[in-house]
Amino acid sequence: MEAVTCFHISVTGQIEFASFPLGPDGSQLFVRYEVIAGPDWELVAGLSAGITQCSTSRPQDEKIVFNMPLEFSYKATNPFGWPQIVFCIYGKNIWGVETSLGYARIHAPVFGMERRRIVAPILIPRCANTVAEIMSWITGKNAELRNPKILTEGAKNKGLQTDSYGELTVSLQTISRGANRMGYDWGRQQSAEQNY
Repeated sequence: MEAVTCFHISVTGQIEFASFPLGPDGSQLFVRYEVIAGPDWELVAGLSAGITQCSTSRPQDEKIVFNMPLEFSYKATNPFGWPQIVFCIYGKNIWGVETSLGYARIHAPVFGMERRRIVAPILIPRCANTVAEIMSWITGKNAELRNPKILTEGAKNKGLQTDSYGELTVSLQTISRGANRMGYDWGRQQSAEQNY
């Protein structure tokens, strides 16, 4: 019998909607996403990055619906660097200028044939000083991260100050192949609702 040297995971789902308790700070919202995985992980199918269509909320509903499909497959030899998805939410301010409205991050589900709804908080970076806050208020442009990938690396975002405003809801399901033959046991989870 041939030795198994890697396992595969296939993740499918969608970016469902964003919700803001008092409404978004912009109009015509869209989401950019990128899948970040460890050095041992190789993308074998699907897209590792994408962008949704623009969406707005209706007056009677606080949800901004995207319904953007996600689908990607990776292969790896160990679970270190498990795929994470970083979301960057953008919209137009009152002057019609595109600005960042926040960031969210989730891990791809480890197991489960059923679709899991994941609710991730939307994090808004704080301005570094008072002058930056004043300029942000005058221009209507929020503070932005130069590299949103730092959200996936705990040591690099240690001093990052953020406020949480709103939530991004994503539904995903993961199918793995070959992990059991390599001796990996992902276990079981009772709840289909997972909050970060």
